[in-house]
Amino acid sequence: MISDHGAARSRCRFSRYFPMSLRKLLPSPVALFMFEAAAKHLSFTRAGAEFNVTQSAVSRMIKRLEVHLGTQLFDRNPTGLELTQDGLALFKSVGMGFKTIEAGLEDLRSRQGNAKRVTISISSAFAMHWFVPRMDRFQEEFPGIDLRFQLVKGEPVGPFDDVDLAIRYNHPANAEQHSWKLADEIIVPVCSAGYAAQHGTLRESLTGHVLAKQSGPMRVPWPVYLERTGTSKPEGERYLTFSDYALAVQAALKGRALALGWLHVLGDEILEEGLIRASSTALETGFTYDIVATTSRPLRDVSVVVKDWIIEEMRQMQKRLAS
Repeated sequence: MISDHGAARSRCRFSRYFPMSLRKLLPSPVALFMFEAAAKHLSFTRAGAEFNVTQSAVSRMIKRLEVHLGTQLFDRNPTGLELTQDGLALFKSVGMGFKTIEAGLEDLRSRQGNAKRVTISISSAFAMHWFVPRMDRFQEEFPGIDLRFQLVKGEPVGPFDDVDLAIRYNHPANAEQHSWKLADEIIVPVCSAGYAAQHGTLRESLTGHVLAKQSGPMRVPWPVYLERTGTSKPEGERYLTFSDYALAVQAALKGRALALGWLHVLGDEILEEGLIRASSTALETGFTYDIVATTSRPLRDVSVVVKDWIIEEMRQMQKRLAS
């Protein structure tokens, strides 16, 4: 399951799959998922942990839902949350609806069987910004293939023995793994057009910028990009720190910050002008991102089909970026 649906652009992409009548009743389809989690835990903090977002993000979404429905769903007490009568009624309805959907999905999976199921390990950012926009096209082309995603926060590293395919950083082929090059690692600063209009880009201004970054160690943080590209460090910069790269990208899409953009992840956002390049200087590290699979399990024909499709889709995107 793909996490972190908090961004406005992603909500738009997901919302078209919901019935029109339901869409009119909700400020966002994500609201139901967050409401169900908050009602289950009676905690916005624990609900946020399920979606890898902050407590305040959940609180804001619930408030939007309450305003949209014209009723209060939670009593917010010093000792914690309590469901109101309306909140309890909605919680029961949502729970029944989710169980029905889950039963339907499990029925489809059981009838389809495992022969056409391909499990892919990818980063949450790649899932949200590259794979999700292509799901309609994939399903139209391969209606019999069931994709399942194992998501990795931040850098796509770590084991992949229990999946069919994985996208990993700089993994050449060897005796233990198959490997097919997907893309060169190219990094450029990105921001929204709104951010550029208000603050300028790194081409126009080196003061007053907000830089989105990840918590914990990063292989290519802002100081490394600035030093290796010979870009002057912004003066008086401030930082927004996130636990996952996907959230840093959301901050850029929402016009809150500059972010470092890996082109193989954010190429579509640039092509669709949700993001623009905030500098003409790209950092080409000389490394690659590869599709890999372990040699300890048979490489099925259906996995080869999915692998070839991903590589071709990436090639087409890079061709458009270069034109």
